[in-house]
Amino acid sequence: MLPQIQDLTTYLIDLDGVVYRGETLVPGAQAFIHWLDANAKKYLFLTNNSFASETQVVGKLERLGIQTDPSHVMGAAQAAVQSIQHRFPEASVYVIGEQPLFDLVTQHQLKVANDDWQSTDVVFVGLDRYFNYQKLTEAVLAIRKGAAFIAINRDPLLPIAGGALTAGCGTMVAAIEAGSETTPEVIGKPEPALLQEAMRKLNSNPEETVMIGDNLGVDIQAGIAAGTRTMLVFSGKDTPESLAKSTLHPDYVYADLAAVMQQIQS
Repeated sequence: MLPQIQDLTTYLIDLDGVVYRGETLVPGAQAFIHWLDANAKKYLFLTNNSFASETQVVGKLERLGIQTDPSHVMGAAQAAVQSIQHRFPEASVYVIGEQPLFDLVTQHQLKVANDDWQSTDVVFVGLDRYFNYQKLTEAVLAIRKGAAFIAINRDPLLPIAGGALTAGCGTMVAAIEAGSETTPEVIGKPEPALLQEAMRKLNSNPEETVMIGDNLGVDIQAGIAAGTRTMLVFSGKDTPESLAKSTLHPDYVYADLAAVMQQIQS
């Protein structure tokens, strides 16, 4: 039988669309995290976000009223750069992304190749809000020349303040994929690797773990792939209408984290 949500031991929590939208905290988020802490639950914020470091994520959460520390944050960007460093030591990396991604690359003894795309060993793609035609062309040509193609995630849309959506990392990945005619290796959700690493870190097994997200094709698919319980909230991308049309079936469904807390406290 499906356990009550409060009886699980481990909670893997997406950020955008679950905890906040842009600079706005989602209803119930603060109370839910307080409940996790008060009840000694194990949890990690899992993010496909590639334009903010773990420290910056913590800063944003604290600014919005949630006290935490980097030990509670695990990002796909960090996992991806560690993978590149291990497999392509001292590689020249063409980075599609913003400053935190460039910083991660250099911190891992890798060379940024954006000023010389022809020397590129790896094209590494994250969210880049300054993406342009030159970057697209150089990334495509580098991959066609033989560079590996690694993407942090394939999220096509990113929830922002006011209920709006903006183009996500996956939109840029798709453009580069079309031009290079090459399928990227994806590190972040919906692939299971990020969740598996999170459970290893927390010493948890899938049966006692729930993946909480707002995106059926990213968060819920990742949870299913990793064998965890899954919870969909309607405070981000997906809606009751899109759930009704989906072939994916989350274990738990709530309007938002405030609705989760209402059940826990009832």
